[in-house]
Amino acid sequence: MVKIEHVYWKDRIGGEIGKETVEAFSYGFTVGPHGEWEMVIAKEDKEVKKNDLVNIKIEEIEVPPRSIVLPCPLMRHACGIVASFATMGKPKKVEGARVLEEVLFHPIVDGMVQKGQLLGVANIFYAAIERRLARGAAERWLRERYRY
Repeated sequence: MVKIEHVYWKDRIGGEIGKETVEAFSYGFTVGPHGEWEMVIAKEDKEVKKNDLVNIKIEEIEVPPRSIVLPCPLMRHACGIVASFATMGKPKKVEGARVLEEVLFHPIVDGMVQKGQLLGVANIFYAAIERRLARGAAERWLRERYRY
């Protein structure tokens, strides 16, 4: 286990920054054969400039517990691609449900994104989370349990 510091936007991109120190460890996961595609639809009009990443509000996408989300790499909007999904507030665990409300959009040309337009597709993959014990943790646990 290692101590890490989460740095996140509390309310909006470019707004107040929050920090939280937590203990964390690496996860392994297995992706199952079942997944979903969700349309990423603009919820606002936004002018975009070539190569200037911009955040765009989207229609809410509910992400089920124990799932991972990746933007589909195919370009779906003539002005650019969805580079990443953005969330505000404290980071949430993958074991819980989450809601996506915003994307980081990478424009390849100057133009206009309008409300209701398809920006991309979200690949939602269901995953089985496998917690790996930190090096030596299993041995320490066994020694504590089975002291004679």
